[in-house]
Amino acid sequence: MASISDFKKQYTKAIQEGYAAIFAGAGLSRPSGFVDWKELLRELAEEIHLDVDKEADLVEVAQYYCNEKRGRSELNTKILNRFITESQENSSINLLANMPIQTYWTTNYDHLLEDILSKHGKRVDIKMSPQNLSTTLSESDAIVYKMHGDYLDPSTCVITKDDYELYNEKRQLFTTALQGDLVSKTFLFIGFSFEDPNLKYILSRIRNLLDENRRTHYCLLEKIKKEKYKNNLEQFYYDKNKQELRIHDLMRYGIEAVLLNDYKQIPNILTDIQRETKCNTIFISGAAHEYGSAWKNSAPQFIRSLVRELYRKHYKIITGHARGIGSYVISAVVEECQNNVSKLEKHLMIKAFPYEDKNRTDYKKLVTSYREGIFKHAGIVIFMFGNKISENGVILTDGVYQEFEIAKKSNAYIIPIGSTGYVAKQIWNEVSENIEEYPYLKSEEVILRESVDPEKVIRAILQILLRIQKEY
Repeated sequence: MASISDFKKQYTKAIQEGYAAIFAGAGLSRPSGFVDWKELLRELAEEIHLDVDKEADLVEVAQYYCNEKRGRSELNTKILNRFITESQENSSINLLANMPIQTYWTTNYDHLLEDILSKHGKRVDIKMSPQNLSTTLSESDAIVYKMHGDYLDPSTCVITKDDYELYNEKRQLFTTALQGDLVSKTFLFIGFSFEDPNLKYILSRIRNLLDENRRTHYCLLEKIKKEKYKNNLEQFYYDKNKQELRIHDLMRYGIEAVLLNDYKQIPNILTDIQRETKCNTIFISGAAHEYGSAWKNSAPQFIRSLVRELYRKHYKIITGHARGIGSYVISAVVEECQNNVSKLEKHLMIKAFPYEDKNRTDYKKLVTSYREGIFKHAGIVIFMFGNKISENGVILTDGVYQEFEIAKKSNAYIIPIGSTGYVAKQIWNEVSENIEEYPYLKSEEVILRESVDPEKVIRAILQILLRIQKEY
């Protein structure tokens, strides 16, 4: 069994290194108004005089219904009608869609997952039939494997015992694709409960597929809570023991259970993972028509040295290519990569701003949107200098301050080098007045505020970054 903190650490690493995957069950769609298994089959069960609340195997219930109705046409109609509904907001899927996760498997028949991914600007390759697996959507950002079909084609939905028993005959390619992903990726099973009939079928398939060649996956489960049992303590202890036995059983499949006090914790956990995932990417914000007397001679070398150290610590750097800053950032990474294109793409992102066309009335809105886009990737921002030339001489750069405001809204870690002056000093003054909100800066307060020694400032920044990685 994994603790929440260990799970967050390991899954964050999987996302950062590109081998994270999601396996979504019915519980993930439920907050958006879609039915779960029991609700989907409740009316059908009543027609054949069964109570879904008393039935342990809901797949069996679906099979009994088809047996009694001499076919599945009525079942197909009911599936189609139950999923024609307006979906509501779903915070968990929104958070997942904002992360750089490319592989999604789901047993759900609805379109919620792919719709939200698309709303977040991702190009989604949807695999709902074996025939889809042989085609590839060019430049896709995410693949959604709908291994049990889609409600728009209910005749192909995997729901009865017949469907499960014939799965490998009709959907063998899904089995093969799943096997490959289970070997090469770290899965988070989310939206499943032990009562979900899909889970046991999926687990048996995983065990058969992988045998001893298993890697660690994770499953979020809610603890059995005493307060829900009122005076029935005997049933509480029975269910608690059964949950522990099931958790131990999950380990046979390489799945570590992460126990939650309440499923409502999931959005907060995903929020933490999202923030931590971005903490290997640093945005260097600033512009400099001049560096001021204290940094006049040392600023270019300071920027290059700082970026080299960040590169060697395996951070990815984002630059807006601003005057006096961007060119030194880019040249430092290029020198370290020695023209290795794959390394360059891994460690540098250039977000040069669109050309300022004064005839465009929407230019300010466009640039704000562009800045917000930076913080979809960056979890840490370093502020330095912040000035530009105008008709009235050198003035503060309002764009750098806007990036500070966006960084706060994005919950990014903020590191202002106040000693570089200009907007960076302005930001430092605000941060220092509320230093309790930035505890990771406390030990280096004096250096960030006063030091103009490049080596001291770089050491202080590296120490702050190390503290963020270890403690926050």
